[in-house]
Amino acid sequence: MTTTRRLVLLGAAALGAGAIGSVAHQSYLSSTHRRTAPGVLPPIPVFDLRKSDPAAHAVDGKERTLALADACLGPLTPAARLAVSGADALARRWLLASGTPYADEIARIAAGTGVDGAHLLNASYEWGCTALAAPAPDGESARLLRTLDWPFHGLGQRVELWRQRGPAGEFAHLSWPGAVGLLTGMAPARFAAAINQPPLRRRAPIDAIAIDAAIATLSTWRSSGRIPALHLLRRVFETAPDFSAAREMLERTPIAAPAIFTLVGLAPGETCVIERDIEAFETRQGVASAANTWRYANFPGEWGTGRASEQAHDSDQRAEMIEGWAGRAGAPFEWVKAPILNGMTRLAVEADPAKGTLRALGYEEAPNDADSAVPATLPLDWSAAA
Repeated sequence: MTTTRRLVLLGAAALGAGAIGSVAHQSYLSSTHRRTAPGVLPPIPVFDLRKSDPAAHAVDGKERTLALADACLGPLTPAARLAVSGADALARRWLLASGTPYADEIARIAAGTGVDGAHLLNASYEWGCTALAAPAPDGESARLLRTLDWPFHGLGQRVELWRQRGPAGEFAHLSWPGAVGLLTGMAPARFAAAINQPPLRRRAPIDAIAIDAAIATLSTWRSSGRIPALHLLRRVFETAPDFSAAREMLERTPIAAPAIFTLVGLAPGETCVIERDIEAFETRQGVASAANTWRYANFPGEWGTGRASEQAHDSDQRAEMIEGWAGRAGAPFEWVKAPILNGMTRLAVEADPAKGTLRALGYEEAPNDADSAVPATLPLDWSAAA
């Protein structure tokens, strides 16, 4: 009991130290990680993990895994390393208590790569996204459009496509070495899905989004028996045989923190957005979009004032813009324009599970425009039939 209490206090103290020092540390990272224009665009690599798993992949590609951790955490100062160590210990204990079936994979990644914060990175839930569930342009199937926005530089260049297999069949998804959850994927002849971050529940007595984020993290990590949303989405791809089963799991499974799921099946009418609180849900069937605000539910949460308020307004603009592409034909990634495209955009995906096709394109911040992004990879045009 004493050991548990010591770890919790250390982790909480580390989170507090991290929150207080975040501005200074980010300034340090910005001075050491120069933003440069991508040179020769690399292809998005495709890895076959059907007889392996993400942990073995991370260890086999240790250099890529370490590069990803460096992109997310940066070269750690001694104080930051202490904060990450304490927070990682708390994240490890929480993941074990959450009931996630992937705790062993994360432990193997940490042991096999030596990555500082392997558990912490797999418990993080901070990104912006825009997604659309709608009929495909030919009216014969359903299509998922999705961008992923993340503040870390280098992720667009390092994105990978993984092929995996579960009891319900095969699936492919975009990921990075060292990660075990699932953000955006397609199960050919079953469904495609993506996850977005919703607004934070405001708990601080002042308008301070960093404090609310810290409180939300501590609140989540004090819970047990509820699976992280990213891990639930992977479990859905592994075990759900079709759109209806996937929807049921995403609606009904208790999760550790609120989330927004975008899901499409095979028929043009099999499209929905599922907005989730810990246990409650609100589903919009038919043409539906998702950004980073509650569009259909009345769950608690907002981005606050100042720049956070601008982000909320931007979420509505992004969702309305992407809805204009419901059933609309166009060149690949023609829909990726401002405000959907912004300086934090790292990935765009187009997926049609009925046809078994998935396109992806990595992005990085534009060298001379912090509010925009440019392609950082060659387009990937992948087919399950290939």
